[in-house]
Amino acid sequence: MTGKHKIIWAVAGLVLAGLIGLTAADQWVLRDSKILPGVHVANVDVGGLYPAEAATKLRQAADGLKVRSIAVAGAESLWQVRPQDIDFSIDVNASIAAAYSAGRDENFVQRWQTLLMGQERPISRIPATVDFNREKLVRYLAGLAAQTDRDPVNASLRVSLKNNTVVRVPAVIGRKLNIEQTIAQAALKASSQELLPSIKLVFDQRPPQVTDEQFVGIDTVLASFSTYFKPWDADRNANLRLAASRINGKVLKPGEVFSYNNVVGHRTQKEGFLMAPVILDGKLVPDWGGGVCQVSSTLYNAVLLADLDIVDRSNHARAIGYVPLGFDATVVDGQIDFKFRNNLKRPILLQATVAEDELTFAVLGNAKDAPPPIELDYVVHKVIEPVEIKQPDPTLEAGKEVIDESPQRGFRVSTYRVRTIKGKQVSQLLYTDDYDPVNRIIKVGTKGLPPQAETTPKPTASANPPKSGTAVGKPKPTTAGTITLNETVTSPKR
Repeated sequence: MTGKHKIIWAVAGLVLAGLIGLTAADQWVLRDSKILPGVHVANVDVGGLYPAEAATKLRQAADGLKVRSIAVAGAESLWQVRPQDIDFSIDVNASIAAAYSAGRDENFVQRWQTLLMGQERPISRIPATVDFNREKLVRYLAGLAAQTDRDPVNASLRVSLKNNTVVRVPAVIGRKLNIEQTIAQAALKASSQELLPSIKLVFDQRPPQVTDEQFVGIDTVLASFSTYFKPWDADRNANLRLAASRINGKVLKPGEVFSYNNVVGHRTQKEGFLMAPVILDGKLVPDWGGGVCQVSSTLYNAVLLADLDIVDRSNHARAIGYVPLGFDATVVDGQIDFKFRNNLKRPILLQATVAEDELTFAVLGNAKDAPPPIELDYVVHKVIEPVEIKQPDPTLEAGKEVIDESPQRGFRVSTYRVRTIKGKQVSQLLYTDDYDPVNRIIKVGTKGLPPQAETTPKPTASANPPKSGTAVGKPKPTTAGTITLNETVTSPKR
């Protein structure tokens, strides 16, 4: 054997002897009942101590927590809860058991690297095992929820009809405290740095129903129209407001058809509607949802001024007073609908505003889809005069007369949408409608007299009806997309 080979074998022997020595020492360390050096429970150093000694040290540290508070961190705020308020405590035995096990599952090299580096680099920090009263923590967090929960806020549009301007108001995402996840985090993720853990509130997001994306491209008022109502007619006005609220904010994509009955829903007590006068078989009678036809009629005029396509529209049986002749749109739940189509290239949004005595619909859209100047016109072809009908009433004293219904003229009328395109007016016939007259009904007392037949004269046409093509009662636009009504408002009708 050469000298070189002797040196190699000598070195190998020394290395082997060292490894055997280290292995023996390692086994001695593992068999030692002390916690391995460098082990901490949170910020309490228990390394090199027997478990009983470590438990005493940890218990003393835990007793000092009684005068401190647990930090509760929210999204923007910080709260503090006293440990005793939720029966918080350190599970000393479980924490020391975890500390004793620390580092004993490392491999030989990792363990000796750590031991050779000494106390300056701890093997590990063990989070303290904590305990608390779950019911008390739930109650505490439920109280915080009232302060931290936030309802989502829908994106909206701030509209000026005077200036035809639209300003977008961004949506706000809401939040709701997730108590279960907050407790789970508090129980499972105690701090490895501090003996007293903190609680981080966990929130679930509550997205708004109307997002900013829905208003992209909507930057102007295409058209608007207003009608007026009697503010003291409480039940009818409640129906009007409810129906308008269900339309408000409705967005229609290009090509989409709006159905009044689908959007407003059934006019029933269950849906929140009240009893108010409606026109049924030409007479005013109470029914659920009376007044909603003023909503559909107001919307109809705004839609016409926005130059949208009408798909389905019907007139009332008798003339009404809150819109010009021929510009009403009656609706009957499940039977008669009002429909129109967004025939523009971009989405539109319907905005309803109800003031003390005024209902306004605005059609919002993109400035590139702005309609040409539009006027709404109508021509009365025939006026049907009402007649006086006397009806015997055996419940009234003989000879006494009581007016049961006031008279109202009937009409045949054609309506037009007149566009001004490149300086020329182009008239579009919309509908030709018939409105029945309302006869004057007089109850005549016949109490104690022989039975008598009622007198019913035949209705007659007016002696001087307006000529064809004459604009009678033409609405006069005051600003783009608005019309001032001069007709006298009669009894409320649906």
